[in-house]
Amino acid sequence: MSADGSEDRSPARGSELLRAVAVMDALRAPEGDAWSALQTHHSLARYLLEETHEVLEAIEERTDGSDPSAAAHLPDELGDLLFQILFHARLGQEEDPAWDVDDVARAFVRKMERRNPHVFGADREDSLDDRGDVEQIVAQWHAVKARERAEQDGSGESGESDGSDANGALPSAWFDGIPHALPALQAAAKSVHRSRSDARLDELTAAAKSAASAPDAEEWGADIALRLLAVVREAEARDVDPESALRTLLTRARGLSR
Repeated sequence: MSADGSEDRSPARGSELLRAVAVMDALRAPEGDAWSALQTHHSLARYLLEETHEVLEAIEERTDGSDPSAAAHLPDELGDLLFQILFHARLGQEEDPAWDVDDVARAFVRKMERRNPHVFGADREDSLDDRGDVEQIVAQWHAVKARERAEQDGSGESGESDGSDANGALPSAWFDGIPHALPALQAAAKSVHRSRSDARLDELTAAAKSAASAPDAEEWGADIALRLLAVVREAEARDVDPESALRTLLTRARGLSR
């Protein structure tokens, strides 16, 4: 029922996602698209990366404000990215064991429900001292992730261990799960955030300085790397993503050069 009392005949939100799944099935079907029939997870990887960067560019266009049509670009680019997700899920149906788009959605739902007990948990009213405290929410997220890692490792620990070894090495949790292909500024920001959450940022900084004192430090620009890490620390303290900040700056500089 709409606000004016008339019957609302608009389709349920998400109905087009079902249509998108059907379109993907038709493309991959034996009588469907020949190009789609040849693709694999590996052959599609480059398109996933390309579409991700195009989404980022569309976001920067909206931030810039110089293109009045930019608002329409983001849904279109996100649609291209959705195509890649649906394609990989469709390929999963042909694997053994098979999996599909429902498994993808189910994994997302379960993860969100686990990591946001203040929203979905049975004791959500008592899970946080202050539901408006973002720092508490982030700390809760990392605590749940730590428990998940412990369960996956079969250790059965609650996740309270800092992950350091007997020789004083940095906790592996500060680096676990960060993709090797992630841009270095973003990877550094994640590690800085995790170490700061443990109130041990100085240890990460000290380890970086130690690594920068290696005999070959000058060859790989260790002094520059340390200064970049300092910038990342400053950005993380202000809740600014350094990668996005630099990308926005370059996008706007490019706009001024036209």
